[in-house]
Amino acid sequence: MKKILLSICILSVISVGLNAQVKIAYMNPNAVLFELDEVASIEQQIEALVNQRDQEILAKAGQLQQAFSDYDAIRLTLSPAEQKVKEEELLQKNQELDQERNSYLNEVRQRRAQLLAPVMEEMDVAIKKIATNMNIDLVLNEGTSYGDAIVFYASEERLNITDMVIAELKSE
Repeated sequence: MKKILLSICILSVISVGLNAQVKIAYMNPNAVLFELDEVASIEQQIEALVNQRDQEILAKAGQLQQAFSDYDAIRLTLSPAEQKVKEEELLQKNQELDQERNSYLNEVRQRRAQLLAPVMEEMDVAIKKIATNMNIDLVLNEGTSYGDAIVFYASEERLNITDMVIAELKSE
């Protein structure tokens, strides 16, 4: 769906460009982010958060596993009603652990987005500055967030402004 909309946008720009020359460039934001020291620092912070949360989740998972083992050891000594109560309790704890794990993953995503927001804003400013200086009308992302290519062919490498954006951001 995104590719279709993007294709329609590009075709619209190109058809308008029949009357006026439209200058298009492209870049790879992931390559830019990979080159920035700030992003490496952010990734270290995220990794520390992940390690901390992983330890917490692993400890709780270990406790839950032990509770399942303990239950399994005494299960036959319990009445069917007691077994049912204990199994529901263990399943509830398992669901709580799953919810905590999902909450933790969301926290990591939100923290990464929060920390990267200023870097992304700087990248946007750099892209606009370069596009303005080069009289570029449209800057495309070289790929999607899923790694699919958007720019399949460019007749000239000078249309790729990735290195210029990196240089602009590193000069600030």
